[in-house]
Amino acid sequence: MELKRLSICMALFLLAYIAQCSEARHSRDRREVDDVHYEDVLADEATDDEAQNDAEGNDADEEEETDAIILTQPTNYNATLGKDIRLECKVSPADGVVVQWTRNDGKFFIGTQKPLDQNLTSYGIENRFSIPANSTDLLIKDVKLYDSGAYKCDILQMNRANIEHTLVIFEPPKIIRFTASDDGQIVEGSDFLLTCEVSGSPPPQIVWSRDGENGNKRLAEKDGEFTVNSVFIKNVRREHSGKYYCYAFNGVGSNQAEVYITVKGKPRVHVHKTVVNSAINVEAVLQCAVHDEPSSHIRWYKDGQHIKESSTEFSISTRGQHSNLTVTPDDDQDFGTFTCEAENEFGSHNRSIDLVQSPVVEHLQVDGPRLSWTIHSHQPVEQIEIQLKDMTGEGEWRTLSVPVPQGRNHEYDVVYTLDDQLQSGKYEATVKVKNDKSWSAHTDSAFVEIEAQPQYIQHASVYRDSAHSITSSSLVLAASIMYLLVRM
Repeated sequence: MELKRLSICMALFLLAYIAQCSEARHSRDRREVDDVHYEDVLADEATDDEAQNDAEGNDADEEEETDAIILTQPTNYNATLGKDIRLECKVSPADGVVVQWTRNDGKFFIGTQKPLDQNLTSYGIENRFSIPANSTDLLIKDVKLYDSGAYKCDILQMNRANIEHTLVIFEPPKIIRFTASDDGQIVEGSDFLLTCEVSGSPPPQIVWSRDGENGNKRLAEKDGEFTVNSVFIKNVRREHSGKYYCYAFNGVGSNQAEVYITVKGKPRVHVHKTVVNSAINVEAVLQCAVHDEPSSHIRWYKDGQHIKESSTEFSISTRGQHSNLTVTPDDDQDFGTFTCEAENEFGSHNRSIDLVQSPVVEHLQVDGPRLSWTIHSHQPVEQIEIQLKDMTGEGEWRTLSVPVPQGRNHEYDVVYTLDDQLQSGKYEATVKVKNDKSWSAHTDSAFVEIEAQPQYIQHASVYRDSAHSITSSSLVLAASIMYLLVRM
């Protein structure tokens, strides 16, 4: 009985547990289903909101237009005169965009890009300017100096956009005028001005030079006073004559011009020889040359008296700037001093030639202890002397006689070596020569240096009137013999 009751209680408990579990499962399923439905609703609502927002955004895009922009940056352009230059103005988007070009606030162009080049002559602009095909750039051909300036590219829209370029035209140097004062004909001792007018961009620098004895040489600060385009040269000398150059350069190119300067002044006379030897009835030709600008009139004088060209005693031959006077002495009175004088509008100058019967000594030269010179004498040479003076002290002049050599065509070439009796040192030497008429004048001094000679030990010889140098080997032999004698 008890067992039966226990079985019934357990069965009721099991049924109650099963019923409770089933209810809990159904409750959970209902909650999951409710959650799914809520998320779907939220998702649908979100989708509806996005769709609504997209629709509103599309409406706004349809109402707002996009502005064009300029992609090119402002630029400083440099162009060489005569070349082409393209000023860029790249816009985005490009289709249908209206662009305006202006220069220094003057309108050049208004329009859009097109597939063909656009000429700007309709705007009153030279045909050198154009808009290239498929662009809004500005092309300038064969640029001129006046094309320099500011160029602006504008986009004509509600929100304006623009850039400004600067164009600078470079020009190689051009020498407009190169002049010298007095047309380059300058009087010696005066001043003159060289002026070189140049153009170019950037402004050219100027360098000056002159052709001289050592070729073309740049003028230095000591040569004159320099300004930007001129040089002022004072106290002009004859050596300033020649060709002057103006060089202009500026990094783009260079140019040069030249002008010739002629320095005018009194003439300068040169004679071939200042002393000429001759004899009775022997013809002598006295030569004279004149260096001057302008040409000079040449005259000859004897002992201060003018020699006329019609003279029968003398013969004058003048060709251009060279003149020769031919003299054939009849007696001693025909010798003397002859003067060549040249004169022009700026003054005169002269040089003298002595026509003599005494010997003429020329070309005294020194080579170690050796002296050489040349004698001209139509009369027989009788005596030749060298006079020496020691330069190391206050010694007196010493006279050396030189043998007279054999002459040839009234000319004597003499070579003489100073003897070994002279002490070493420096000597001053002159030469004079005597013929059967008179002594010549002393030559200009020459300077001789005598070197010290090696010394030898002398001993008396067993032979009378003779002496010998004892060599080192002899000394060794004598010493050896003396040693052996002592040891014995």
